[in-house]
Amino acid sequence: MIIPNKFLKLDYNPTYDVLFVEWPNMHDYTMPEVSYIIDEVIDAVRSYDVKRILTDTRQSKVTVPLEEYAKVVNQLALQLATTRLQKFAKLNTRDADREAISSNAAALVVGSVAYRSFDNIDEAIAWLTESL
Repeated sequence: MIIPNKFLKLDYNPTYDVLFVEWPNMHDYTMPEVSYIIDEVIDAVRSYDVKRILTDTRQSKVTVPLEEYAKVVNQLALQLATTRLQKFAKLNTRDADREAISSNAAALVVGSVAYRSFDNIDEAIAWLTESL
């Protein structure tokens, strides 16, 4: 089931309770939309009582300063910790700095949301759905 959104792809599979989020590009000129995007993800997680997220960051381009990107990722992590989300899986980029930022954000919510990053989508889905 596709959840309508202007800025990113949100695809929810209610059978496995997994929300697939295709992470958007982040450029200086798109930053005004980023808060909206985060709010939309959080709203979808709350509205559908999502317990698992798989986010695909592999194709997204990030040209904003890493400090600004880190603020966005940290904000998302902290807001997700206020929901009933249990597991968050992310498909890796090839950018070591972005991966470090994601790991640091995950550390902010240790104990609230389980986090793992993957190179393979099938492994990520298997981990997300292993306790079903």
